[in-house]
Amino acid sequence: MTGTGGISGWAGRVVSSRAFQGTVLGSIIAGGLIVGLETIPSVSKVAGNALRAIDALVIAVFVVEAVLKIAAAGRRPMRYFGDPWNLFDFAITVVCVLPLDGQFAQVLRLARVARSPRLQLIVGALLRSLPSFGWITLLLVILLYVYSVMGVALFGKNDPSRFGSLWASMLTMFGILTLEGWVDIMRDQMSGIPPEDGGEIVHRSPVAAPVFFVSFILSGTMVFLNLLVGVIVNSLSEGAAEAAEEAEREKRSPLPSIEAVDGPHAPTIADRLARLEASLDATLAEIRALRESARRPG
Repeated sequence: MTGTGGISGWAGRVVSSRAFQGTVLGSIIAGGLIVGLETIPSVSKVAGNALRAIDALVIAVFVVEAVLKIAAAGRRPMRYFGDPWNLFDFAITVVCVLPLDGQFAQVLRLARVARSPRLQLIVGALLRSLPSFGWITLLLVILLYVYSVMGVALFGKNDPSRFGSLWASMLTMFGILTLEGWVDIMRDQMSGIPPEDGGEIVHRSPVAAPVFFVSFILSGTMVFLNLLVGVIVNSLSEGAAEAAEEAEREKRSPLPSIEAVDGPHAPTIADRLARLEASLDATLAEIRALRESARRPG
C-alpha cells in the first residue's frame, strides 16, 4: 500500500515498537545525565566535545520521534497535538532546537524524564489528584488558622516572639507542622519563659500546652498526611486501571486507521470509521467527566 495511509501505518508501527520506545527512553536518560555532567567543570573540560555530540544526537532522536508521531496521525495531524503529553514533548523539542539559552533548554529537557511510562502514570495520578488536594489544603489552612488564633490567646504573653501576633503564630504553627523542634516549643510554654529571656510575664501552661500541641500534631500531620496518601493511592489505582482497560481494549478489538482504508468503498468506510471514532471519544469524555464529578466532595 502506498500513499499517506502507507506512510502513517509504517510510522505508527515504528512509534509503537518496543525498540523505538526503548531508544527514546534511553535518549531521555542520556540527556538527563549529560545535563548533570556538563555542570562539572573538570568533566566538561575533558569530554566537552563528546558530550555536545551526544547531546545533539539526543535532540535528533526527539525530533525524529515528533516527526514520526505526526506522520502516524496521517491526514489528521491534530490528533498528535490533542494529547497533552505530545504537546509537552513537542514544546521541549522546539525549545531544544531553537537558539535559546542553553541552560534554560537543558533544565526543561530534564522534565522529559517524567515521560517514561511508570513516571507518566505517577504524574498523571498527581494531576488527577489536584482537585482533592485543593480541598485538603483548604481544610489544612483552616486548621492552621484556628490553632494560630488559639496560640496567640494561650501563649502570646508568655512567648511573644513566637505567638505575639497572628502572623508570628501562623509561622510557628507551620514550622510545627513540619515536626521541626515542636517539643522544645511545647516545653517553653509548659515551663514558662522568664522576662529576661523575652517573655512578658512567666505564664506556665503545664496542661494546656501538651493538649494544644499534641492535638495539632495528630490532626494536622497524621490525619492530613494520611488523607493525602490516600488520595494519591486512589488516583494511582484509577490510572493503572484505566491504562489496563485501554491496553486490553486495543488488544481485543483494534480499529483500523482511517488513512489505511483503500479501495472503491474507501470514502464510505472512512466516514463510518470517523463517526465511530468520534462517538467513542465522546463516550470516553463523558466517562471521565462522571469520574471527576464523583471524586469531587459534596
